[in-house]
Amino acid sequence: MPTLLYLHALAPPKSGGSTVVLRRVLSGLDPIEVVTLTDRHFRRQVKAGGPTIPGDYRWFLRTPGWFTGSLVGRAVTAALDLVLAVLAGVIGAAIIRRRRASWVLSVADNGFSVVAGTVAARLAGVPHLIWVFDLWEENAYAEVDRWVAARLEGPLWRSADALICHAQEMSDHYERKYGAPAFVLPTPVDAGLEPAAGPAGAGAPGAEREVLYAGAMYWAQEEALRRLARVCARTDGVRLTVVGDAEELRAAGIEADRVEPRTSPEDFQQRVRRADVAFLGLSFGTAHPELIATATPARLPEYMAAGVPLLIHAPAGSHITEYARREDFAEVVDTADDDALARGLRRVLDNPATGTIRARRARELAVERHDAVRVRAAARELLMSLRDR
Repeated sequence: MPTLLYLHALAPPKSGGSTVVLRRVLSGLDPIEVVTLTDRHFRRQVKAGGPTIPGDYRWFLRTPGWFTGSLVGRAVTAALDLVLAVLAGVIGAAIIRRRRASWVLSVADNGFSVVAGTVAARLAGVPHLIWVFDLWEENAYAEVDRWVAARLEGPLWRSADALICHAQEMSDHYERKYGAPAFVLPTPVDAGLEPAAGPAGAGAPGAEREVLYAGAMYWAQEEALRRLARVCARTDGVRLTVVGDAEELRAAGIEADRVEPRTSPEDFQQRVRRADVAFLGLSFGTAHPELIATATPARLPEYMAAGVPLLIHAPAGSHITEYARREDFAEVVDTADDDALARGLRRVLDNPATGTIRARRARELAVERHDAVRVRAAARELLMSLRDR
């Protein structure tokens, strides 16, 4: 049986959008078997039955980040992690030889996994794939991590046998930067269930309308969500619900009418379907415009599959605005202006027929391009093509 070594410091059961994506793609890759090599910090969660990738788990050691309160401590931690990443690569190479694995897959995080994956692949003589969810060198990491990324990304990316990303904009970015495009693998979603009959979220005439935001909340989303909160507060008959962490909202100075705890990936689409409008936003005017332009939030295909009217607020030229505008599946507001966003929200609320048509189109695209079964098939095809070179 062909075997893939998946080497990642933040593998499932670690929570987060990227790990949900990885679990969807790497679960059910038959006839390919997956062996996961990850931080031993997750051993207890795996033994407790957390959401894992089917197959064996193996472990490496990584620093726990105890000394990151100062620049010197961060530098020492980064140096130790680079040494430990090389050791993890040696462990990975031994697993590849023992299991006769055909590939190693690493994920761009803060560098640990891609360093280890490169070492494992070169020692064992197998193809190395790097999965990039967010840009590495252009990311908003701390100064030490940015210094490491600036020096290692070029050599590591050029030595990889394949880069995987979720958007053509990111593939184009790497083609301009290194002369080699990345393989585009759409963000997967479990889109098999049909949405309830009728327009999702449609309430009784005159009823209060719910605008829903769910997902990550940090610098890349905060500005857009803050603007949405201001717009909803001044719009009669509208309430803003955020599915996320109340403490994070307070720290960001964002006020919502309702805050709900995060729901499981399995229940997420059902929750979105009860909303009148689903909102997805990215920040404007950041110090990392390349990351914003290439970002593919994991929630986008979830929203699309839910079949509910979408409002997207992100800079012009970014992947999510261009995708939505090109395929006409959402209302797009690409200027950093409260009044412009308010007008966009009003257009969604006041034109239910258009919203229903766009929601249906979003659902069709989710099934056609993002369904996890199709994405897994594309991943399997990529792996087999590398093995057969």
